Amino acid sequence: MKRRTALQASIGVVATLTLAACGGGQTSGAGAGPVNLTIALSSAPNSLDPAQVAVGPFLNYMDPAYATLLTRKADGTLGAGIADKWGYVGQGNTKFQLQLRKGVKFADGTPITATDVVNSFKYFQKGSGPTVANFRPLTFATPDASTVVVSSPTPNPDMGTLFTPAYMGGAIISPAGLKNPKKLASATFGSGPYVYSAKESVSGDHYVFVPNKNFWDQSAVHFKKITVRVMPNVNSQVQALKSGQIDIMYGTPDVGPTIKGVKSLTTLTKPTTWAGLFLLDRAGTIVKGLGDERVRQALNFAVDRPAITKAVYGKYGTPVSQPQMPGYDGYSPAAEKVYSYDPAKAKSLLKAAGYGNGLTIPVNYGSFDPSTTKMVQAVQAQLAEVGVKLELRAATNFGAWINDLLTKKYAATVLSPGTGGESNFYAQQAGFTKTGIMNLFGVTDPDVDAAYARLATADAQSSGAAAKDLTDVIVRKALALPVSGTDTIVMYNTKLHGVQFPEGSAQLTPDTTWTVG
Repeated sequence: MKRRTALQASIGVVATLTLAACGGGQTSGAGAGPVNLTIALSSAPNSLDPAQVAVGPFLNYMDPAYATLLTRKADGTLGAGIADKWGYVGQGNTKFQLQLRKGVKFADGTPITATDVVNSFKYFQKGSGPTVANFRPLTFATPDASTVVVSSPTPNPDMGTLFTPAYMGGAIISPAGLKNPKKLASATFGSGPYVYSAKESVSGDHYVFVPNKNFWDQSAVHFKKITVRVMPNVNSQVQALKSGQIDIMYGTPDVGPTIKGVKSLTTLTKPTTWAGLFLLDRAGTIVKGLGDERVRQALNFAVDRPAITKAVYGKYGTPVSQPQMPGYDGYSPAAEKVYSYDPAKAKSLLKAAGYGNGLTIPVNYGSFDPSTTKMVQAVQAQLAEVGVKLELRAATNFGAWINDLLTKKYAATVLSPGTGGESNFYAQQAGFTKTGIMNLFGVTDPDVDAAYARLATADAQSSGAAAKDLTDVIVRKALALPVSGTDTIVMYNTKLHGVQFPEGSAQLTPDTTWTVG
């Protein structure tokens, strides 16, 4: 995959994380009933192909029809899906085995075999979706018709996550779908509790899913229909929610408070992504000063995170000085205490590094996200007080932001509206490992590499400490300039039950696990 394509897909998912994303799975219930579920989203899907879809909120278009090998339970642990047994084989976190449940079928009635799983994996590896890169190094074996062994060339302490809905590779595509891949863009070929009904849908406007008669647990098919409506205007979504036309939506700081006092509606929020600056040029290629750890630390001391967070995000933000959120794997209370707001110390560090007269840093960002614009302008004003000038380049759309980024003229960038909300092994990979998609200058750091390697080989007992150690290294060496943790805002009708965030996850429990009562 070309770097440009990967960046476009990656931005598509992280930029919508603050709108939240629903995972996929099964519900408890008494079979398909007369109840309909209607979800509002701001955008139509770029594709219905698991290997191409931009994930994030687009998973709402995928999950009903595509069961995944594993699921994510409310307590944050892995749950059964197409596979009902799983785990590492041997030592070293390089081999992971999946055992398919008995009698599982695709929606067209054909049995799912280990060979089908491997063929789907191999198709996925050729895709352009934002999570495809995680699958490309993997190889597969089928010891028997119901067993798949996945091998990674390097250790991975969290391989099971790759087969959950958020990563899409575990959404197994039937042989019929793989036979004619072009059809995957506009039809579904999975084994989920529902199937896409093209005759009841209008592309770009609304997408309807009806029960799958071949799903392995008919008691889990709770809704008569799941409809996803495309409503670009978030204020229109609020009105539709209040009038009962939709059941759930994903809000913004502006509209979040507007349903206060409406007894039939409620709001659920959770910090999910961090917003701030990726300091791309950490080797000092175009801005020599950024190659000096003291300069990067000075930037972190110069920013008043609580003030910026309150001004930009209000009650839907949390000040953070690390690239991870409270409540997530790798969040470090110690790292959060490293950088207080101390302009005097920032000036002292700059002077010691030889930049007492200041320096200039070119930064590109996306003005298409109003909160990002407010945040980066506030950071610009505060850094100016210690002699650091940010030359801001605004992009009005994703494509323009990517084009600017790939010129390598910008020493720092802002990923709109943020990134995070996953285990630290994956959360820090993009920005701080040598081949990470956000590490455009290919900067290497031996301390980061060592910490990442320790996390990759950690067992269940030591992985938590290893994840925090990785965060501590990134913060101590000031490899980024985090400012705020931003909330996902979910607004929904109180008749829906089971709408919650699993432990350690930025994504809601699967929409097919919700019930009405």
